Amino acid sequence: MTFGLLEILVVVLVFLVLGPRRIADLLRSIGRGAHDFVDNLGRDKDQKGIEGAEKEDPPSRKSQSPKA
Repeated sequence: MTFGLLEILVVVLVFLVLGPRRIADLLRSIGRGAHDFVDNLGRDKDQKGIEGAEKEDPPSRKSQSPKA
């Protein structure tokens, strides 16, 4: 894949307009968002697995007889 003159100029222009600090912050926030998204997907799977296990094998209720 080759980069043409237009692509290089766009990258340089964006770098000059935003600056290195803003670009780093933008990429960091995108990374956090992606990490949180994947983490929440895994958490939903775990939650469904726990709920499914509870529905299949409910705890037995033992009848309590009154002691005299």
